[in-house]
Amino acid sequence: MNAAFWINLAGAVCLGLGVGFLLWFTRRKALEGNVSLWLALTGLFGIIYLLLRAFGVTFTSLIAKIVLSLTIMLLFYTLLRFVFMLFCANLARKKLTMPIPKLVLDVLVFVLMTGLALILLNLLFHVKLTAFLVTSTVVSAVIGLSLQDILGNVFSGLALQFERPYEKNDWVTIDGVEGQVIEMSWRSLSIRDRYNDLVLFPNSVVSKVPVKNHGRPSKLHFVKFEVRVSYRYPPEQVKRVLLQSALDTRGISPRPAPSVFLDSFDESSICYNVRFWITDFASKYTIIDSVKTKVWYGLHRAGMRTPFPIRNIYMHPVETDRERLLLEQTRDEILAVLRSAPLFHPLPEDQLQKLAEGCSLLRFTAGEVLVRQGAPGNSLYIVRSGGVEVSVTAGEGHRAMKVAELDPGSFFGEMSLLTGEPRTATVTAREETEVVRVSKEGMNRVFQSDPSLVAPLSELLEARIGDLRRASVESGKIVEGHESSMSPGSHGVLARIKMFFGL
Repeated sequence: MNAAFWINLAGAVCLGLGVGFLLWFTRRKALEGNVSLWLALTGLFGIIYLLLRAFGVTFTSLIAKIVLSLTIMLLFYTLLRFVFMLFCANLARKKLTMPIPKLVLDVLVFVLMTGLALILLNLLFHVKLTAFLVTSTVVSAVIGLSLQDILGNVFSGLALQFERPYEKNDWVTIDGVEGQVIEMSWRSLSIRDRYNDLVLFPNSVVSKVPVKNHGRPSKLHFVKFEVRVSYRYPPEQVKRVLLQSALDTRGISPRPAPSVFLDSFDESSICYNVRFWITDFASKYTIIDSVKTKVWYGLHRAGMRTPFPIRNIYMHPVETDRERLLLEQTRDEILAVLRSAPLFHPLPEDQLQKLAEGCSLLRFTAGEVLVRQGAPGNSLYIVRSGGVEVSVTAGEGHRAMKVAELDPGSFFGEMSLLTGEPRTATVTAREETEVVRVSKEGMNRVFQSDPSLVAPLSELLEARIGDLRRASVESGKIVEGHESSMSPGSHGVLARIKMFFGL
């Protein structure tokens, strides 16, 4: 064994230990671009070259030149990737976006690696570059014709990367496909559509078709849908219901404000356009569903129906009886709820039936507002099913604070019903909720037929005010119905009720 053997063997061992140490040192580092893999391959080929030299393979042999060339190219490629990684990490620390697209870096690496390969061919294999360039002209023409689609994708990708019409995670619509940008490569654009499927568009196709970016120039996105309502309902009333449904929906931007337009007069209905803006395009269809759901509940509570096409003939001679039975069933359900409400215990059965005639059974979906703080009111609500949340706002600009949750059997709004005072809290449905609405007209029928019922009702109301005030003092919260401008005492309550109903 000569000295060259031991020198090359020692070099191989040192190189292996050095590469192993680097891999161990960076094992917890999330190196991008498989830098660790390329570093390991560089060390492996370097060790192979040193071992070949140690066992007597000369530098001029073909296998030694090939291994040395691969080692040099792997080392150069690893250094390039490491430099790019440090460059990107430095930009990330400064919270800056990379000004050079990734595709451009890939092309730069390809050009540098090609240049290095030509230099190695000249220095190690003594290939004349002039002859190579002449020969490569014909080869390039053949390759260019066979790879024109791929090259077209590459150059289109470069143009798109420099123009940057979209970024990663942007929502776009391309050729009728709506999805989120996942990756932009040298060949194609990858997006994930609404069905969670991956769709690939060649860059040459993307550069030729319109691309709609839903996140530019701002996150605001315009949405509209149609609602058809019967001719029998005045447009202004319909617009109020539709607009309130949009205003009560989470996810809709308050600026610009939602709007409703009368679009057209159709054969059997009037077509309205509900228009609003959103900032979370990913939740577009969830928000539309929520608005449409609230529209149905709002129209149903207002007694408005979306008509069927007036082309079918229905012959049901018992339809009138059926409607009458449905009305009686609804009245019986309302009577059962009224009997369970403590406030109406002083009313005899005949008066409860009169009161029921002025009541209505309403449904609200989750998130809808039943009453709003500060709004005028003259009705009481009894929760029949579901549940509501009571919240108050200390003043303009303050956040609403939830103060209570009411379950079936609970009621609110008695102060507004009997005295006409404004609402002292906002009540929102926390799930699908059905309530019985007791109106001033219904109470007026009861008081007009039997004015003596005012006194026991005023006593119950005064007792409830006292209970709510004590609960507010203990908890430090305001509960809907207890704040009143009237003076304490049953005489004050009685006077306010008589004044409100003109008794």
